[in-house]
Amino acid sequence: MMSDRKTAATLERLNALSSENRCEIGSYVGELKKIASDINKHELRKTSTFFKALGDESRLKTLYLLEKRDMCVCELVAALEAAQPTMSHHLKVLENAGLIERKRKGKWVFYGIMNPEISNYLKSVPVQGV
Repeated sequence: MMSDRKTAATLERLNALSSENRCEIGSYVGELKKIASDINKHELRKTSTFFKALGDESRLKTLYLLEKRDMCVCELVAALEAAQPTMSHHLKVLENAGLIERKRKGKWVFYGIMNPEISNYLKSVPVQGV
């Protein structure tokens, strides 16, 4: 893995060249490719899944509802006026992203926010143009 100092120097050269409105990366394109290849693919995939889950309005509404309390699918279907299969799909996406968890209570399955920090994160995201 490339050292942080070497990575920083490469990025500094790139910034200097781009600020001069010229891009002559031929001399260090190999270093840039090395930086790109050092990105942890597993972490990148997890992060991508997380943001894709947040990229749907219905899933965001679901998260906001689950902030209030754990709910079963039928409650979420009623609140969001969604079809049950659609809601189940959204819940599965949120669960796969590590945002919610399911809890079985007798024959009922309830969904809730997995980590309270998710609520803080949602509140901290600036909303533009609304």
